[in-house]
Formats: sequence, structure tokens, C-alpha cells
Amino acid sequence: MIPNLPNYRIITIPSTTTLGIHIKTTYTEPKTSMFSFFNDNSNIQKYPVVCKIDKSSDAYKNGLQIGDSITKLNNHSLAFKEVNTLLSDFLYEKKISKFLKLTIF
Repeated sequence: MIPNLPNYRIITIPSTTTLGIHIKTTYTEPKTSMFSFFNDNSNIQKYPVVCKIDKSSDAYKNGLQIGDSITKLNNHSLAFKEVNTLLSDFLYEKKISKFLKLTIF
């Protein structure tokens, strides 16, 4: 079990099909300073969130829903990644793997 991830689940999707999802990221590179304990970072989104999904896609059929956060792709963290990097990661994993394993919550 993954600690500190409530209600996490893992879904597996064939890499030969389209994902049929749109994700959003609303974070920037995390900043640290000696005054960071004064900042309220509770609104920073750490992982990409599914904002749209095709109901005929394998991702939807395997339980992915709007509002789900995708924390890992084939056991690689997606924390604080920009959209272009996420797209590159998904395309690379689709190319080298038969399945995409998504860890979501």
C-alpha cells in the first residue's frame, strides 16, 4: 500500500489504444525559501488531474474518472511536471510498453 495516498488505485490500459483523456496542471515549479513555513501551499496541485474523459475509452472503462489525480505512470512519478513533459512521458511509455499502469486517487 502506498502511504499518504487515500483511496489510491491502479488501473492498467493497453498502450495500443488512445487514452481518451484531457488532463490539467495548475502548478508551477515548487519554490522553497527559509520563509516557506509562512506560505499556504494548500492550493498547489501536485499531480495532473483528469478534466475530461471519453466514455468509450479503455481508461474510463477501467475506472478513471473526471477529477482523478494521476500520481504515477508505469511507476514513474508525475509530480510537478508541466503539460509538455507529461505528453512526452505518455508518448514514450506508449512506445516502449504494452500496457500503461496509472496510479490514481
